Amino acid sequence: MNNFNVKSGVLIALMALATLSGAAMAQSTGPDKVVASLGPVTVAQTEVERMLQAMPPADRAAAKGDRAGLENWLRQRVTSEAVLKEARSKGWADRPEIKARVEAAVKDATARIVAATYLESVTQVPTDYPAVSDIKAAYEQGKANFSLPATYRVAQIYLPTPANDAVAAKKLAEKAKKLSAQARTGDFAALAKAESQDQRSAARGGEVGTLALADMVPEVRDAVAKMKPGQVSEPVQAPTGIHIIKLLDSQAARTATLEEMTPRLQAALRQQRQQQLMQAYVAGLAPADRLNIDTAALDAALQKVN
Repeated sequence: MNNFNVKSGVLIALMALATLSGAAMAQSTGPDKVVASLGPVTVAQTEVERMLQAMPPADRAAAKGDRAGLENWLRQRVTSEAVLKEARSKGWADRPEIKARVEAAVKDATARIVAATYLESVTQVPTDYPAVSDIKAAYEQGKANFSLPATYRVAQIYLPTPANDAVAAKKLAEKAKKLSAQARTGDFAALAKAESQDQRSAARGGEVGTLALADMVPEVRDAVAKMKPGQVSEPVQAPTGIHIIKLLDSQAARTATLEEMTPRLQAALRQQRQQQLMQAYVAGLAPADRLNIDTAALDAALQKVN
């Protein structure tokens, strides 16, 4: 969303989870532009776009705003793939000791998956659990923790700032002032569709969505906090571009209702119940009083390992 949203501390973790596929880290065969390369190992532009699109909006904005972190991740990814490519080219994966380690890892992962899925299958929670009364009781017990921050339904006209071009940046600032004035007296949605460079929100007449202040970049956050529904802001300069914001609606901070919390409480209570069923099943399958540990044999094993 072109840096309208931001959430700190998630970039590297999310990008690691959104790892590019092995097919992406190969020599480019089509017209797709290469974002990062190291010899024949490349990362294509479309793969980076796909990865970013898979992120939640706030986290995607944080990633787009952390250029250094993004580039560092690309370097690490390409370097790692280059090492893997070289190892495979030298037959490293065919070495007996490496095969043994891979087979052991596969065996361990298989055992874990089989055991975990079996345990889940024999500890299924009844479909009618929890009862409505249980959900209500959980809501009342945790009600003090179910506060929701104030939210703001906003629309924007976004103009990206040209890099290293003071003249162009000045012209853009002048254009933003004119657009802001037009937006105050004209059709904001039509103007956003025609002028905004954020394609996703532009297609919706500039509407970004309903957000808490914490989910916006600081410059936008400060402007929105001072606005009333229906107002259009002066141009707001953010790190990557200029935002002209219209506050469509707002809602004060409040406590989430029982209806709003029901899906989360239902899921939490079901998960809690399944954990209880798993513990009971395991306790019955392997009672603590029937488990024997040979302490002498354990001590001997420990002494043999440096």
